[in-house]
Amino acid sequence: MINNTSLKVDTSIKGIILLTLPISMAKLIPELNYLFNAAFLGHIGSKELALAGITGVYYLIFSAIGYGLNNALLSIMSRRAGEDNRNEIFSSLWHGLILGLGLAAIFVAFTWATVHPIMRWAGVESNGAKMAGSFLNIRICGLFFLYSLQMQNAFLISLQKTKYLIIIAIIQSLTNLTLDYGLIFGQFGLPALGFNGAAYASIISEFLGMLTVIAIIYGLDVRRRFNIIPDFKIKLQTIRLVFTQGFPLMSQLAISTGSWWVFFILVSRNYTYEEQAVSQTMRNLFGLGGVFSWAFGSSANTIISNLIGQGRQEEIFAIIKKMVIISVSGMSIFVVILNLYPGLFLGLFGQSGDFVNIGLSTLRVVSTAMIILCVGVIWLNAVVATGKTNIVFWIEFLGIVSYLVYVWIVIEVMKMDLEVAWMSEWIYWIMLFLPSFFYLKYGNWREDLKY
Repeated sequence: MINNTSLKVDTSIKGIILLTLPISMAKLIPELNYLFNAAFLGHIGSKELALAGITGVYYLIFSAIGYGLNNALLSIMSRRAGEDNRNEIFSSLWHGLILGLGLAAIFVAFTWATVHPIMRWAGVESNGAKMAGSFLNIRICGLFFLYSLQMQNAFLISLQKTKYLIIIAIIQSLTNLTLDYGLIFGQFGLPALGFNGAAYASIISEFLGMLTVIAIIYGLDVRRRFNIIPDFKIKLQTIRLVFTQGFPLMSQLAISTGSWWVFFILVSRNYTYEEQAVSQTMRNLFGLGGVFSWAFGSSANTIISNLIGQGRQEEIFAIIKKMVIISVSGMSIFVVILNLYPGLFLGLFGQSGDFVNIGLSTLRVVSTAMIILCVGVIWLNAVVATGKTNIVFWIEFLGIVSYLVYVWIVIEVMKMDLEVAWMSEWIYWIMLFLPSFFYLKYGNWREDLKY
């Protein structure tokens, strides 16, 4: 018996929280993995911890491209859910997977061919470049599983079945944590692979995450419960739509993450290994704290796309205001606790000397950046939800240029302290928020909303 479960979003505070919390948990658990990964590597040495920073951001560039495609796909699928165009939800997922896996193959080949000279160009010394290249030649293979996992997660979000994301994340987390410890240090009868052990652990956890989401979607029986008939025909029109909507977001996120990599290159050229290690911990912190904000970004994309599909775009600003208040309130609690007990966080990494003192001042700066992030990411994703992804690209371009000019002057020219360098995150997120706000308030986004 077919059950036409409603796909219209609940825009109450309770509905927003119930949609967002599982996404937050699903994003939080992998970030905890990165944190423990860095903590384990920090116990090997400052060099390994510093290299984890630059290799982590390199991989993040390509995972961000997948995230851009995923965001476009989420917007399309949520719009179709709002329109009650059910079969096109699965069709969009299928065509997104085709594009995503093709891109993953290109990026793996590119990395295998160029990663070592790129690391040398980035200023990493010869032995460090060899270590980083060996790590990334392994780690990059995880893109196949990561892209597949991301897009199938977006399918679940568009159906508002976000509770399953927690199951997927827990399985990934337990796998990653166990294998990190086992493969880095040679525990549980596993070989001690050191730095490369973290790469193998991450790939295996992404593979198991992908298998889990496939099993969940199969178990949901979408044909019966949602009246969605899976169609595996390849339609050029749908591929064109997914690519057209996704390309600006993929480009935007690749460039923005690449600019973060430039930041780490400049840090590696101008600061000590100890200060580089502090930057790596701040990257983990920003990722850890940011999961709550990014979850609200995903929810904003989902809810607003769904409302536009229903023809209820006049409700958008009230929803954005509600989401910003909830997000900032939650982040403020996290930031206050973090700054009351900073030693608990900084002590995880097993470092000595000036590490904690340097980290403390930088921690204050990053804490402020996380509050600004809460506001900026919701407004930016609201623009994504309108389907005007070319506008999102130019907003991001403005933010990136401002960011790069700032970090070049502060780090390379003026040689200022690390905490001043991290104020670049303030500049970046303010420059994303302001154009997004003014575009939604005064722009012509209401024209031609159909695709």
